[in-house]
Amino acid sequence: MRSYEQSHPWISCRWDPQLLPRAVWLLLGEAATLCTRLNTLSLGAKEAELTGYVSLLHGVVANATMEGNTLGEDQLDRLLEGTLHLPPSQVYLGRELLNLVKAVQWTEARARTGDSDMGPWTLQVMNAQVMKELPSGSEAAPGEFRTVRSEKADAVPSEDIGYLLEQSAEWLSGPAFLSEHEEERIPYAIIRAILAQLYFHWIAPFAEGNGRTARLLGHQLLLNAGIPASAAHRLVMHAAATPSEHERQVRQAERPGGDVAPYIAYMARGFAEGLRSLWDEVQRSQAEAIAHAGLAPLVDPDNTEAGRRQIQLAKILIAHSETLQTAQVLRLDPDLTLMYSRLSPKTLQRDLEHLARLHLVVRKGRQVTPLPYPAYPFRAVKG
Repeated sequence: MRSYEQSHPWISCRWDPQLLPRAVWLLLGEAATLCTRLNTLSLGAKEAELTGYVSLLHGVVANATMEGNTLGEDQLDRLLEGTLHLPPSQVYLGRELLNLVKAVQWTEARARTGDSDMGPWTLQVMNAQVMKELPSGSEAAPGEFRTVRSEKADAVPSEDIGYLLEQSAEWLSGPAFLSEHEEERIPYAIIRAILAQLYFHWIAPFAEGNGRTARLLGHQLLLNAGIPASAAHRLVMHAAATPSEHERQVRQAERPGGDVAPYIAYMARGFAEGLRSLWDEVQRSQAEAIAHAGLAPLVDPDNTEAGRRQIQLAKILIAHSETLQTAQVLRLDPDLTLMYSRLSPKTLQRDLEHLARLHLVVRKGRQVTPLPYPAYPFRAVKG
């Protein structure tokens, strides 16, 4: 008998699909549908690039936040631009984020080439990337398996690390996560990513960086299943948004028999909620692109200088969407302020009247209310 079988009887490399409640399968089905739709959705090149970049910022910061990193998305953005200069005491925080960015990019490159190996060597590379050039309290180099018992009291004995990683890799790539029905492929892949993170957390094969590496592993498995990167980041974002509950769910699964169903349910619900939010964001981007494309022929069919100004005004008002005073309009955007500062004060009033005639805004006294561009022709009308 191996040591872990006595200390960690819940590490069984087994799960029973029949033990998942019906509601969880519905959530997984919804998540699969959203992932499939996101994969086939059309966005302009700039909008798609921006969505992917913002998702990367959110995912990386979420992963690092789980380990106590205090830097946010804006700071990571500036780090990537090279415009953020951290004080010496915080340099390592920036290094943590940049390491994760490179590691995520590596997982995406692997997914594109079809490299699906998730054996011990791949995990060592992941951890080496996560921990590169970071201060360490361990003698083990980044990417090296620990040879002593972890400081975590619940980590498996070091002599079982190699065996357990081999066993879990074989299990995760085996028939337990395959289905003869195509509609079950992505739900099973999501469960595999969730359980891979959980098992990696229990095994804790490295002296440091296990949490970040576990979440990176889950991200890789979602990508391998064909889930778009912007969607895959939503799994770690959910865990980071509910850290106390995440820890509680992990501990709850640490029981003889290893009941992982509640943990799967918790992660699946958060993932589906995150995907709904992403879907709404992408739809808004689509609607904005449609609105911008439709404004030109509506507002300025003759392509005049005044018309181009009115199009710019309409875009900014539609993006704002809320009722405001006429005097506040020019404060919405610096370029708008500059453009109208060179013209007669009456020009803005005439332009707003023009947009009102086109039913793009409603004017009532000194108030202006932008109207949404009709970009959702199939949306049900609420009674």
